[in-house]
Amino acid sequence: MRFLTSLLSATILLGSSTAQTPCVNGFAGVYPCNNIDLLDRLTLTELNMSGSVADLWGWTDPLTGKEYALVGCNTGTAFVDLSVPTAAVLVGFLPRHAGTTASLWRDVDTHGNWCFVGSEAFGHGLQVFDLTRLRNPGQLPLPITFTEDAHFGTFGNSHTIYVDKTEPYVYAVGTGLASGGLVVVNVSNPLAPTLAGTYPDQGYIHENAVFTYNGPDTEHVGKKISLNFHINSNDRVTIVDVTNKTDMQLIGTTPAYTVMSLCHQGWLTEDHRFLLMDDEGDEGVGATYNTRTHIFNVENLDLPTYLGYFSGPNASYDHNLYTHKDLVWEANYTSGLHILDASNIATPPHLQLVGSFDTYTANNGRSYNGAWNNYPYFASGIVIVSSIGEGLFVLRPRLSVRVKALLEGPYDTNTALMHDSLRVKGLIPLTEPYTGLGYAHSGGGGGETTTNAVLSTTGANAIVDWVMLELRDATNPSLVLATRSALLQRDGDIVGVDGVSPVQFTQAVKDYHLAVRHRNHFAVMTAAPVRVSVATKSYDLTNGSTPLYGTEATKTVNAKQVLWSGNCLPDATLRYTGDGNDRDPILVAIGGIIPTNTAAGYLITDVNMDGRVRYVGATNDRDPILTNIGGIIPTNTRTQQLP
Repeated sequence: MRFLTSLLSATILLGSSTAQTPCVNGFAGVYPCNNIDLLDRLTLTELNMSGSVADLWGWTDPLTGKEYALVGCNTGTAFVDLSVPTAAVLVGFLPRHAGTTASLWRDVDTHGNWCFVGSEAFGHGLQVFDLTRLRNPGQLPLPITFTEDAHFGTFGNSHTIYVDKTEPYVYAVGTGLASGGLVVVNVSNPLAPTLAGTYPDQGYIHENAVFTYNGPDTEHVGKKISLNFHINSNDRVTIVDVTNKTDMQLIGTTPAYTVMSLCHQGWLTEDHRFLLMDDEGDEGVGATYNTRTHIFNVENLDLPTYLGYFSGPNASYDHNLYTHKDLVWEANYTSGLHILDASNIATPPHLQLVGSFDTYTANNGRSYNGAWNNYPYFASGIVIVSSIGEGLFVLRPRLSVRVKALLEGPYDTNTALMHDSLRVKGLIPLTEPYTGLGYAHSGGGGGETTTNAVLSTTGANAIVDWVMLELRDATNPSLVLATRSALLQRDGDIVGVDGVSPVQFTQAVKDYHLAVRHRNHFAVMTAAPVRVSVATKSYDLTNGSTPLYGTEATKTVNAKQVLWSGNCLPDATLRYTGDGNDRDPILVAIGGIIPTNTAAGYLITDVNMDGRVRYVGATNDRDPILTNIGGIIPTNTRTQQLP
């Protein structure tokens, strides 16, 4: 929780910062976008600096759960509280190391609760900062000016640093030591760093990234592997075993690739089978193609092979990329943040653009402006981007999912479609009905609306009714994390309120139990967690391809799985007699006395969803309840299969 006084001070300081701006029709305010909303932006002035920003990283306080942006600026490092991502607060600023000059390049990384900062500035060395100081800064108003907790000066300037998250080692590259190769610093005691080893053998390294290898090459499983990116006449990636910091050994080298120019940075896929690499210069002067992301197969670390490249939609240079949850998150200078689906990475075109946010609105050309870096690893799902002249952007990608489900009530075995009688009779409301039924929405759901134009569609895509999608916790599926009211088409497709798009959420990309609810049918839920992502995923609950939670979660009708009908008293049990039964509400709906009466309208007791409630006679709404509890013993019950 924020300190109120701190928030007040920060509000005064950041009075011009941007409030939440959704991505609508391709723009979030002035910023071109796709599937990404703008939560907040802090300008250079609001970051308490002038000049430009460079690298950034993120830190989550393990004690408080607060998320922070750590932003490298040309004169120091800014620490930003993201507790309320639509109102980011600059907590403080760590100036550059004493006696050094401002620098365009400032690299920030973390190990545990410690932040490490390197710079191209002569004599800067490695700054050490205790991030727990952000919990209680001890000075008001914010922001405050911090001092470094320790300094390591064995190397002076560095182009970049990489900090291992599982071992207490900092890797500095592009320094004046070891021919610009790896310089490894032991930070097991962060207040007294020591030199652990160097690797000069392959010459200057521009960037590197270290992984605990867990891929298919069994010879190297469990070892610490550094991917080293070399530039200019030495363009290639060297793969080095850095397990023993005093005896680091070359494993393999990537082969030549298309238009080598400035082999800048890259990352492994999460299964460690593929390497994605950004060559920062191959889109340079004279190039006639767009941004390229190069892809290597590294299933054999000793002998990598080049698979080709993905070509983006713009001419911009690429810069830094990371992989997370089967997605590639790229900061591509003038064209901003790109999110790419890597689920088919082995097959051309290898990647698919599924989300974007442009922080630099002037153009998408070949210049060193715009997005420098991004950080996609916050548990909340927000993403931060540093943009050289524009400052810090706090973004939230949208998740998209397509689900197919069938309701027993309107299902027609002759057409294998559901009928749309409610729509034809003009009974479907323009606002979702679940709030009025007392449903507790969460995670941004509730109050969804559609239009008459959407409800005018006919054919297989005609709307049958409103349904509800739930994202439930992967380990505790009784916990509903987010809901969305959506529209159900005759063919079973569940779509957004525009009648076409996938259903979208604003939670973090990860695996969830996915549940579907309807106002008078039993809900169903996936048996196992499924991925919900910025890349649209599809799940068919009608044909057995997606296992469902529980026993007899659905009813089989002509080889299709349909949701059980008859839940007129919305609860977890279908009853024909006794207290809380689902039959009596039907009688009440038609007047409660004369069983041959009928009632028309958008009614929860309309089990077959034809727009008219009947207690007796043909196509009545009572008999399906008896059928679904067994058809013989009226005291039988059926239980909804949700935890």
